[in-house]
Amino acid sequence: MKRDRVYKGLMGAFGACLLLAGCSSAQKPAALGPVGGSATGTTSTGAPATPTGATISSSSSASSAASSSSAAPAPTSVTSSNGEWSYSASVPGDADIAAALKAFQNYAAISYQMAIKVQYDSNLVTYTDGNVLSLANNFVTQERQDSLISRGPEIVKVTGVTKDGGTPPIVTITTCTDDSKLPMYSSYGPKKGQILAPAPKTATPDIYKVHRGADGKWRVNAVTPETTPCSV
Repeated sequence: MKRDRVYKGLMGAFGACLLLAGCSSAQKPAALGPVGGSATGTTSTGAPATPTGATISSSSSASSAASSSSAAPAPTSVTSSNGEWSYSASVPGDADIAAALKAFQNYAAISYQMAIKVQYDSNLVTYTDGNVLSLANNFVTQERQDSLISRGPEIVKVTGVTKDGGTPPIVTITTCTDDSKLPMYSSYGPKKGQILAPAPKTATPDIYKVHRGADGKWRVNAVTPETTPCSV
């Protein structure tokens, strides 16, 4: 979840950490999810697995290329929801990209739940690298210390994905995230229930770098927020 004032460097639930924890603008936090397996399993289409309690629907689009035994599978449209959190993406027929997107979906779902529940999640250690893991846990710590809680819907839409030619490759994921109805409230004391950090006015994009570690799992290790409004 993103906020104009609080979020400037890390997607989803942990954007506020950059302000609350005083993160440097030079830091490019990491943030994402696992691969080779999800919080609850994989779909038959190879699309991102559904987090606990989520529903998912997938449909394959027609391939524009001529059919061939060696042709890559057509992209698969994936949608998932869990309460007020929703996600959508078009997953190309590339194993690396599909794995990176699966990791991203799991990360996005867990980070949202951490923010609205103000709870740590041990599963996140599978989905994050270095600085991002620290930022994520620090965000929950800061929420607790400042008696804050995030409340409202979040819409995450993957708008672009590419893979470089490195070994191992790095997958770049561009998202448009709408947190325009997701402010932060006071959770305790005389101001309980009052909005302390307003939601951003518009949805904005973010660019993630997802890499495959030595253990074979994909994790986000960089994210760059953008300010130009986007549409989900």
